[in-house]
Parts: sequence; structure tokens; C-alpha cells
Amino acid sequence: MPKNEYAKAMDDAEEVVVYRHVKPLILWKLQNWFGLGQEKKMTKANAAFDRSCAKYISAKREERISHHSNIGEEAHKEDLLSVYMNLDTSKYELLNPEDDNFLKDIIKSFMLAGRDAIATTLTWFCWLLSKNPEAVTKIRQEINTNLPGSGMSLDADKLNKMVYLHGALCESLRLYAPIPFERKSPIKQDVLPSGHKVDANWKILFSVYALGRMRAVWGEDASEFKPERWISERNGGLKHEPSFKFFVFNSGPRNCLGKNLSFLQMKTVAIEIIRNYDIKVVEGHKIEPASSIVLHMKHGLKVTVAKRCLVS
Repeated sequence: MPKNEYAKAMDDAEEVVVYRHVKPLILWKLQNWFGLGQEKKMTKANAAFDRSCAKYISAKREERISHHSNIGEEAHKEDLLSVYMNLDTSKYELLNPEDDNFLKDIIKSFMLAGRDAIATTLTWFCWLLSKNPEAVTKIRQEINTNLPGSGMSLDADKLNKMVYLHGALCESLRLYAPIPFERKSPIKQDVLPSGHKVDANWKILFSVYALGRMRAVWGEDASEFKPERWISERNGGLKHEPSFKFFVFNSGPRNCLGKNLSFLQMKTVAIEIIRNYDIKVVEGHKIEPASSIVLHMKHGLKVTVAKRCLVS
């Protein structure tokens, strides 16, 4: 596969962020100032981000000019970048769609969430399904019931009916949170529920990965892949778990704005893969997480793929 400058820059930046968590603040700031060590990677990564984003933004602006000059052209289908370029600034006074730096930040946010969090989740999800074929069977039954016909378009209403698939994705997120640890800093002195006192600006690190596997939180079967734990025994619908328990999408006012969109994206990809293909992990392939702010598979996921024969 050809190398992608933006993708490599993201990988390098994530690696540097991990080191920042374990180095004294003054040390990595000095390295950043002088462009030394790991921080040299961050400088190069930011330059690559800026080049790639500038290229996308410039191309989109030219496309918009060309579109507006062609009167009578069909309605233009907007992408996310176009939506932000067309923001009504009377409603959002602090946002400036004419500022390239604002648009660069938008691109980075969506690329980080879409490329890393979703892709990483789907990778672990496919591996878990390869170990739990009974879950694949149940998902395919749900697809056949709610989405008969391989040519059927997928919309939010149809995808929201995929209860078992949703539960399976939640299990994957619980066991292999794409962002495996979080850092919080109180703005003033506080006391944690455990009774520990913390001062303002202290760095508090906690493991989302460990939280998802705690028997005290999830029961004795916490280490098992069990989509049924997300399904209500009473009505067969989705069971709600408090965000302070299922912390993958953060919690409170910092809750992930793209949570619902993420599930729609993951379901769409998962349905097309599970419906059309049989996936088998290559025998002997080593599975282990990489040291990163995103829980990548260190060696990727090597699989064999076989096209399924679908009866229409």
C-alpha cells in the first residue's frame, strides 16, 4: 500500500503524546522548543497536518466557486467540510468558516475520530467475532430479519433496529476501548468518591481499558465477550448503562458529540462485512495492543477473506 503522509503524521503524533504523559512537563516542552527527540516528530507531524489540510481546504474552496458559477446545476451534495464552510455565523459567532485554521482543526478532529477510534474498534470487533462464531450467526439472523436483500440502503432507522449488533459493538468497546486511558485535571481542590483529596491542576490518569474488565463493575463474567449483557431481558431492547460506568465515550459535559454517528458508521461497515464475507484470522498471527493513545493492534489483523454465497 502507498504511504499516506497524513496517516503517518497521525501515528507519529500519537506516539509523542504517549511520551508526554510519562515525561516531566519541563523536559518535553524544552525538547519541543528546540526540536529534539520525540518532539521533533511532533513538529514534522504538525507540518504534515497543515500541508494536507491546506490541500483539502483549497480544493474544496475551488469546488464551491466552480459550483456556484454553474447556474442550473443539480443540488450539490455536501460533505462535512462543506457544512462547516457554510455555517450561519449569526448563530455561531465564535466560529469563523473563513479561517483556514478553524477548518484545519475541524478536519483533524473528524479524522482522528474516524480513522483511529472507529477503525481500531472495528479491527478488535472482527477479531472478537472470529473467536465467537455464535455471535456472527446471531448478527446474520438479525440482518436477514431487518435488512433483507443485499441491495437495501441503510439509514438510521434501519440501523437502530440492529439491537444484537449494537450490543456486540458495545462489548468490543468495553473490552478494547479505542482510547484506553483518560487524563483529567480538576480546576480546584476536590475529593474523589474514594475519599482521596486532589489539588487543582493535578494530573489524574485512569484506565478505561481496566474499568471495562473490572468484575466489581461488570460481574464475574467481565472478561467474556457477551453481547447479551447489553440487551434487556424484559423487552429485548437495548439496555442503558450509565456513562460513568461505560466510559468509552467519556461522560457528563465532556460526552462524545459523535457517539451516535460513530455507531451508525460502525454498524454500516460491520453489516456489509458480516453479510458478504467470512473472515478467518491467520493461524499463528500474534494479537497484542500497541503502546499508543489509541489501542491499535501492534501487528495489525491478518485474515483470510472468503466471499459468501447469498441466496436472494
